Amino acid sequence: MLKSTPNYYPPGINVYVPKMKYDCDVIHGPAVLRLNFGPVVVANATGILSAQSINTAGSQNVFAVTYLESAMGPWGRNLTVIASGAATSNVTVKGTDYLGQPMAESFTLNGAASVVGLKAFKRISLVTFGATAATTINLGWGTKFGLPFKTIAIERELAANVLAAAGTLAAPVFTDPQTSTTGDPRGTYIPTTTPNGTTVIEADAVINDFINSSGNGGLHGIRQAAA
Repeated sequence: MLKSTPNYYPPGINVYVPKMKYDCDVIHGPAVLRLNFGPVVVANATGILSAQSINTAGSQNVFAVTYLESAMGPWGRNLTVIASGAATSNVTVKGTDYLGQPMAESFTLNGAASVVGLKAFKRISLVTFGATAATTINLGWGTKFGLPFKTIAIERELAANVLAAAGTLAAPVFTDPQTSTTGDPRGTYIPTTTPNGTTVIEADAVINDFINSSGNGGLHGIRQAAA
């Protein structure tokens, strides 16, 4: 079985390949690939922004925390946003995926309930927010792991090399073009094993290289929405 482990993807370089059908990790077309997510930390609702005022509309540049491999994992992680009280204004996050593709996700606040993101961000550059008086927001990373290739099934999971039940796969979204509210074009994965910062989590993934009738897709999925 082939095994995919974290590689170096330098910031500022977009290595997304349209119509990608070949990768050294996937040498014979669609295959089962063992993904090594590493020892990532538990979800953290305030890991990126904590009690950020949205009393007036504005924005925040965010860089350092989302470079942490232990937080965002090798292929990115979803985001969560929650308001301190009644709010229905918008929060938009911009950044890149693990390939360096520019990407954006739009969140509509839902009072004091957590709004769970669908896309796997590797790095974040800018958070913009609409105004809701006397309200703050928290922004953090969630439980969904990004995937290196378009994944259509997870066959099994391993925690510290011990077999575990497969977790939950959110299927890749084939919408073309992508928007700031569509799901991730490669899918995301919630492991059965709760991340704790020390246990190495792996999963056996069934990879798909489908290209649609418009000639878009492949192993890297549809191009991310940047706005």
